[in-house]
Amino acid sequence: MEAFKLKRRTLRITFTNTAKAIDEEITKSQVDIKLRELSSQLTDKFQRLETTQESIFELLLNENQENEYSKDFNKAEICRERYLSLKSKIENFENNSESQSVKSSCDRKYSLPKLELKKFNGDIKSFLGLWSQFSRIHEDGEMLSEDKFQYLIQAITSGTRAASPIESFPPTAQNYPKAIELLKETFGRGNLLVQVYVRELIKMVMKNAISERKCADLTTLCDQLESHLRALDTLGRSKEKFADFLSPLVESCLPEDVLRAWERHRTSSILNNDAELPVNSQISLENLMAFLRQEVNGEEMISLARSGFGCQGKS
Repeated sequence: MEAFKLKRRTLRITFTNTAKAIDEEITKSQVDIKLRELSSQLTDKFQRLETTQESIFELLLNENQENEYSKDFNKAEICRERYLSLKSKIENFENNSESQSVKSSCDRKYSLPKLELKKFNGDIKSFLGLWSQFSRIHEDGEMLSEDKFQYLIQAITSGTRAASPIESFPPTAQNYPKAIELLKETFGRGNLLVQVYVRELIKMVMKNAISERKCADLTTLCDQLESHLRALDTLGRSKEKFADFLSPLVESCLPEDVLRAWERHRTSSILNNDAELPVNSQISLENLMAFLRQEVNGEEMISLARSGFGCQGKS
């Protein structure tokens, strides 16, 4: 009996090591020879492990050790499920890789770099970017929860505020949903994220007031406004529902000369169309952002013209 158990222990270790190696290979973009070799090794180790396990089962039944038999059977089933899950993942991966290879050979003649998980350090403004990428792993029905936990740990910057709640859990399948729930509760609450981006807009208003409504870089200002508005839209605070609140904030972020130009543009549009001021704040906000982007494009064209004649920086 002890000889069989020693043999089983050794086989389980080698089986686990091969399974981890396969998980690492599957993260690559294409099937290679190594993955096929590992798949063959996994099958060989599992078959030998099953043979050894059957011998142990037979001895346990002969000795009427029902409790020990039940425990061994459960452990063996976990191993079997792991093996079947890996073989299924390998098969799906090979099928997807083959179809992608055919498509890639027709569409492009180059290989894309492997995507890397975004690192999250606890900055709340970075949470949406992290979750947009990690959610694909989180929603993968075939991946084991303990593997998802390992990817989550890789996505968190060690030693930061974000690492503390995650590292407080042992990385097990049972703790994975708890870790995700705590991560979302700490950094991903909708009302918290909305407050963060609204406060960013208010900061821009305050900065504009302190600088006496002057702006040295209209392009950066426009990019920041669009970034915050997109984030709020992602959180459900869309322009359709919250334009009445967002429009005055955006206008208050603008330097005086741009705000005057916007008022002239809006009045001119109304007179030309022989219409009243737009009642729909959403349309007004969209028009304002379109106007800002036009102003940015104009500034870039002026800068390009000046640089072309060696006059950049001169009035």
